[in-house]
Amino acid sequence: MILKEYELRYKNDLPFQAELSKVTNLIPHRHEKELELVYCLEGTVHLEAAEQKETLHAGQLHSIDFGDIHCLWSDEDNTTLIFHLDLTLAPNWTYLENVFFSCEDNHLYPYQYEAMERIKDIVLSLSYKYFTGDLNDRERFSEPLSELVEMLVKYFNWFNYENQDDYMNVDLYERFHRVLAYCFNNYEKKITVSQLAAQESINRNYFSQFIGKTVFSSFSNMVNYIRCWHSEDLLLTTDMPNAEISYACGFSDPKYFYAAFKDLWGCTPSEHRQQYEEYYQECLRDPFNRKNETTLPDRRAALILKDFILNWHISKTFR
Repeated sequence: MILKEYELRYKNDLPFQAELSKVTNLIPHRHEKELELVYCLEGTVHLEAAEQKETLHAGQLHSIDFGDIHCLWSDEDNTTLIFHLDLTLAPNWTYLENVFFSCEDNHLYPYQYEAMERIKDIVLSLSYKYFTGDLNDRERFSEPLSELVEMLVKYFNWFNYENQDDYMNVDLYERFHRVLAYCFNNYEKKITVSQLAAQESINRNYFSQFIGKTVFSSFSNMVNYIRCWHSEDLLLTTDMPNAEISYACGFSDPKYFYAAFKDLWGCTPSEHRQQYEEYYQECLRDPFNRKNETTLPDRRAALILKDFILNWHISKTFR
């Protein structure tokens, strides 16, 4: 399968881009450097990204990390705002490239409610400015964009996802992302608890307990997830046999690959490949799958978004 590479057009060299769409079937694709926020304004939209399969209803938002293979589809009328943020242009990109987000209305803890509301406010406002073409004063966007990134990092990163509060131990947070970065860069090699514990200058029991308190629950789950995440690229972009993919991604035996992938993705590697192939062929048969045919012109998008923002703020006042 060949994944679609959608070229994102940025206006005035700003690090964000927005489009308002009537989603039908969007060909599987990914973005190498952009965080994508899918915000369903009206109707229902289905999405699949990495191991996640979600249905978004009106008013719900979902983040998709850069590098995640994903697709969107709907069999009913919908209005969906798709917002892209180029993280490489953020001042702390070298740090953000090892951060993974989980900003999702479908999995929201009480401490995240206010932050999610603020994120929606910022995304709606930036998108409206984008559609109206009011982008000349670039300095005006630096503060809301910085706040958006800060809110995502503080409230919606993987590290504190399972802690269910906004307290963040900076030392542990940085350790988590050092470990993640090492595993993502060395997934094809043998990685052990003792090795990582030694790199962090802590004993292996403490290291295991540390990982057990993160979103992964255990060291093996963490390594298996990272290897399966990398395996998806080979499953969906090459004809490599599953056994070869398992070895290429660091599994010592294909049976461990099959078991881990089914546990995390909910299907076998072969089933995942087949499902995407069938969906891809369906998209090719659909005359409305091309992105430029489902994206609304900026002027119309601005009018629709203006009405939505008005109703959004009225509903917040009288809820």
